[in-house]
Amino acid sequence: MVSPNTILQGRYRIVQQLGAGGMGAVYQAMDENLSCVVAVKETFATTDGHRRAFKREAELLANLTHPALPRVTDHFTLDKEQFLVMQFISGNDLAELLTLRERPFSTARVLEWADQLLDALEELHSYKPPIIHRDIKPANLKLTKKGKIILLDFGLAKGIAGQMSTIEGEHSGLSVYGYTRQYAPLEQIRGAGTDPRSDLYSLVATLWTLLTGEIPLDALARIEEKEEGKPDPLPLASELNSEVPHAVALILQKAMSVNRNSRYASAVEMRKSLHDALEAERQRLADYSQQVGEARTLREPAPTSGPPTSGPLELPPTSAAPQPTENSKENASLAPQRKHEHVPTIVSPRPNVPSWDGQTAAPSTTSVASPLTSRTRGSRKIIFIVAALVLAITGAVVMWLMSSRTNERQAKNQQGGQQATGKESNPTPPAGMAYVPGGEFTLGRDAGDEYERPAHKVTVRPFFVDQYEVTNEDYAKFVKGTNHRAPSNWVGGSYTAVVGRKPVTGVSWDDASDYAKWAGKRLPSEEEWEFAARGTDGRIYPWGNEWKQGLANADEASRSLTDAGSSKGASPFGAYDMVGNAWEWTASKLAAYPSGQLPKQPLSGDLRVIRGGSYVESKNEATTTYRRGYPARGQYDYGNTGFRCAKDVAGSSK
Repeated sequence: MVSPNTILQGRYRIVQQLGAGGMGAVYQAMDENLSCVVAVKETFATTDGHRRAFKREAELLANLTHPALPRVTDHFTLDKEQFLVMQFISGNDLAELLTLRERPFSTARVLEWADQLLDALEELHSYKPPIIHRDIKPANLKLTKKGKIILLDFGLAKGIAGQMSTIEGEHSGLSVYGYTRQYAPLEQIRGAGTDPRSDLYSLVATLWTLLTGEIPLDALARIEEKEEGKPDPLPLASELNSEVPHAVALILQKAMSVNRNSRYASAVEMRKSLHDALEAERQRLADYSQQVGEARTLREPAPTSGPPTSGPLELPPTSAAPQPTENSKENASLAPQRKHEHVPTIVSPRPNVPSWDGQTAAPSTTSVASPLTSRTRGSRKIIFIVAALVLAITGAVVMWLMSSRTNERQAKNQQGGQQATGKESNPTPPAGMAYVPGGEFTLGRDAGDEYERPAHKVTVRPFFVDQYEVTNEDYAKFVKGTNHRAPSNWVGGSYTAVVGRKPVTGVSWDDASDYAKWAGKRLPSEEEWEFAARGTDGRIYPWGNEWKQGLANADEASRSLTDAGSSKGASPFGAYDMVGNAWEWTASKLAAYPSGQLPKQPLSGDLRVIRGGSYVESKNEATTTYRRGYPARGQYDYGNTGFRCAKDVAGSSK
């Protein structure tokens, strides 16, 4: 293992270890030549064969330029240990994002990611021999700021060359160094060798999770059910999420076949099947839209004025960047791209009949009834047609008038409401919460310490945040209702009435997360917390840039936790005690800011960011930008650490 602050090759300074396994370790490091953050992967190769394979695969990976794969920039050997330097991708992985969302991703977004990843696998598998990843799962996928997906492996360093391995020789794919059981194919679990179809299974199991929000039953359990004569217990994705087209669900089911021979032979074949299924869905919706348009044309007149028709249904091309909107809006994109246009009237072939001016209409080119048809029968037909048209026109006019009046009333009400408030009304926050409109702001502070640097622009979406930190009284209801363990500083497992309205402290990150879920909320991300505290003008404290006595407990003569409701120092959005009362957990893992670095970490494990500083810190630490990492769980002193919750705004998606 390499210790923090060790400099490798006179260039790469190790910041922290990201993961380790039986065959290697992964580190975050600073490339001091180029002043950028990189990932350094070390192999614990024990044989000359492994060392040769590592070097050969490093050369292969260095030539990969696919946008869904991290770039490999260097390879070197030190004391018989080999190292690989790769692009470092910051941010949350899809497993973390799925947990934060607490609902599946939209079908449109997942299929966009599927297209990008299948294209990446196509390139990996095209090498001779193919490069097999062997551990595709939500935790190994990250999103860039532009919404593009990147296939990583920053968890267990289980294999050769950054955890991607090639198959070679007569024992192709037998060297399995690690995998995640729920996303691994049967042949990998049984040690029977892997090939490109194995990666397809893992990828599709990952897509299945992203679409359903569930973890699939592992392949071994599935085959045991089938061997007993029972049906495959894995449900179709469309059965768990009705927004998934049935044709797409069938493709996923085929690619997740327990028998590898029943799967798609290649990423190319599966990608084409998905494209064909989406095109068929697009055409089906286009046909439906056309039928609706034709039916309207036949039964309704074309008004010279009136309410606009509904907008078009669209399906974005597979290369379009996904947008983080709600499921209902994103999946409206699973419809055809077509401009709304007037559908011409379709007139069925009919015999000559008098027109409204008494002239004879042009005959149809289609063979029709005998010209000797009686005038009486024709007159009745004309009367019937006229009556039907009158009824249709009358109904259409009535419906249009009703719709117009309704729209006018709604417009007047909305206008009146806006005039009364002087601005557009914001969504009403839940009780005890404040509305934060979201936007772009500067995260961090160049004048701060290493944890806070460098300052950089980020954007957050609208959300609600608790006005006050969660209190002991609030937390007691959770403990009682769930039989959850009490905080470490409660005497005899209960709090006294005098501290009931004070912030609950002594809670781990796991405790805070459990409470948030129980309350139907979530922990705010680090970015959300800082934006709620400082707004868009970059203030150092929630109230401004100057420290003011009496607006926070830190650095005051009498220091103690402030009761909720008698709180101090409101933020721009109406959240209180965001600095100088209790440390507050966020959902984010501790990591260096882009182009920044972290000092040597005295603590290890899953470090989560805490913000705000407690009442025992100084004014230099009770700021909107000050941040520290603390273990999410374990035997630690959480005595001054509490939290507040956040909640998504309807119509906004993380």
